[in-house]
Amino acid sequence: MPSSTRRRLSPGRWSAALAAVALITLTAPACGPVTPSVTYSTWRFEGFDVVSYVPDDPRGLVYLFHGTGGSAAFATRVETVDTLNELVGRGYGFVATESTERTGDQRWDVFDGSPDTNPDLARLARLQQHLVDTTAVTPSTPLVGLGMSNGARFASLWGQTGADLGRPVRAVALYMGRIAPPVTQGGGLTVPAVFVTAENDSVSPPGPIVADRDDTAALGTPTELLVAREQPLAAARFLRIPGIDAGEADATFDALVATGAWDATGQRVVPVDEAVTRALTVDLPDAVLPQAAEIGNQCALVLAEHQMRGDVRVPVAAFLDAHL
Repeated sequence: MPSSTRRRLSPGRWSAALAAVALITLTAPACGPVTPSVTYSTWRFEGFDVVSYVPDDPRGLVYLFHGTGGSAAFATRVETVDTLNELVGRGYGFVATESTERTGDQRWDVFDGSPDTNPDLARLARLQQHLVDTTAVTPSTPLVGLGMSNGARFASLWGQTGADLGRPVRAVALYMGRIAPPVTQGGGLTVPAVFVTAENDSVSPPGPIVADRDDTAALGTPTELLVAREQPLAAARFLRIPGIDAGEADATFDALVATGAWDATGQRVVPVDEAVTRALTVDLPDAVLPQAAEIGNQCALVLAEHQMRGDVRVPVAAFLDAHL
C-alpha cells in the first residue's frame, strides 16, 4: 500500500486479565458496499468541520470522536458508517466534529478535566447549545458518546464531565482506548460504558482496557466488554468498500495472498507482526488504489488490530439503548 496509508499495526501482548475474558468472533457480512442510510449534513461550527444527522424526533444524540490524526470525516469511513446505520435505524441522530488541535497530532485534549479551560469540552458545550437552538435536539434529549482510540479517552472525559454537570449523558462506547486520566483521578467512570478492544491491538493493548473495565464495574457502573478475535481474510470483506466490485475484491484478495501473509484459504501463515509488514507493502491493483486506505482498515480488522469496528454495532447499540 502507498506509504500515506500505512499505520502502526504490529501485534499487542496478551495480559493475564485478557486471558480470562471470553472472546467474540464476528465477521463482516458478504454484502454490497456500506453506504449511509440517510443523508449527512456537512457544515462548519466556529471554524471547525461538522458532519451530522438529526431526525425529526431523535431518540438520542450520538457524539462521535475521532482518533489521533482524525477529523469529522471519521463519520464517513466504512466501519463508522456501518455503526451509524445501526444507530440511525434505532432512532438516533449523531454529530461529529474535530479536535481543536489541528496542527500537530490532531488529538482531543484528554488531560484537562475542566469544562472551562479544556478547549474541546468548552466548544462541544457550545455546539450542543447550537443544536438545541437549531434542530430537533432538546435540552433533555439523551446523549451518548462514541470514540475511537484517543477519541475513546475523550468520550470518557466528555461523558463524565457532562454527567457531573447534570447534562443528559446516558452512556459511552469506548473503542480501542482507555479512560481519560482526569476521570480515573477523579474517582472513576460512573457513566455506563461499553468497552471494545481487539486481541492483537498494539497501539492500545487490550490488557489495560480490560483493567479499566474491571475498575469501572467495581464502582457499580454498568459495563460491557467486547473483545474481537482475529478472522480469516476473505475477498467478500472488500465488497464493503464503495467503489470495489466482485472482480476487484478477488484481485485485492489475491494481491494480499501474494505477499505470503495469508494462504489461498485466507488463513494467516506468518506471525501477526510480519503479516502487518507484508500487508503494508502489498502491490494493489491500480483499480483499487483510491480505496487503499479502506483496504488497509479491513486488513487491520482481520488481524484484530487497532481499528474502528462495525461488526460490534449490534451489541454496542443494544448497550446504549439499555441506558437511555
